[in-house]
Amino acid sequence: MDRRLELQVDQGDLGQRIDRFVAGRIRSLSRTFVASLVADGRVLVDGEPVRRVAQKLQKPGRVTVVLAPEAHDDEVNLDDRIIHLDDAIVVVNKPAGLPVSARLRLGGEDALKAVRRVLERRGLGCEFLGNPHRLDKDTSGVLVLARTREAARVLSEAFKAGETIKTYLAWTEGLPPTRSGFIAAPILAPGDGEARIDPRGRPARTRYRVVAVSGGRALLSVRLLTGRTHQIRLHLAHLGTPIVGDRVHGRAGGGLLLHARRLVLLHPATGARIVLRAPPPFSTSLV
Repeated sequence: MDRRLELQVDQGDLGQRIDRFVAGRIRSLSRTFVASLVADGRVLVDGEPVRRVAQKLQKPGRVTVVLAPEAHDDEVNLDDRIIHLDDAIVVVNKPAGLPVSARLRLGGEDALKAVRRVLERRGLGCEFLGNPHRLDKDTSGVLVLARTREAARVLSEAFKAGETIKTYLAWTEGLPPTRSGFIAAPILAPGDGEARIDPRGRPARTRYRVVAVSGGRALLSVRLLTGRTHQIRLHLAHLGTPIVGDRVHGRAGGGLLLHARRLVLLHPATGARIVLRAPPPFSTSLV
């Protein structure tokens, strides 16, 4: 059943953009996520759906936010999705729709809880489980969690320093201008979570290669050379080829076809180079 959150609009709120108002009142929702709710007709002002995310509050009244039931409110079994497990790390093929940490939304199931249950069922200690690596809720694929504080520290530094190799698969609406290419566009990620291409942002670089073409869509192999918020989604939309299912930067409808296919890193305890792979949940062949 949908969850409806009612927010009172007072005189002091007038003139605010609707996305800023909602994100300010409900701290667990970013402005990017609020924009997706607006696109789906799930933000209403005095009972009328908001048409534009930039719409401003004109008079006192009520804003209603309608949250759909989460696909993973019930417990998720990840036993058959464990890619690698040792004393320092556990790697899982995260399903799309499952957040890494429920602290980023309004409670419910998340990857940390699901992996913790896997470890407990296997009789393994789980005194600490950290997430130095993040994937968006709607992105599937390789996710590395740390089983010790030292592993979490080492991995966090490696990701921050760009010492890992991250490769994704993405189906895009439309075809990129070249079979392979390089995208360099700075990304500004304010504290409110509304990441966007902006010359004031931090440098961001992405490489892509066309793997297949079908029905006006392209399957790309994408390598992140930097790790900015929503980098792949923003860069591919900037190229004019948004990811299929991207409700914020492309068209609404269906799931986001973005998958973390391969991750190469140095093991935080042994220093050995390890290659982690996860099969995608969507077709990668011509149809």
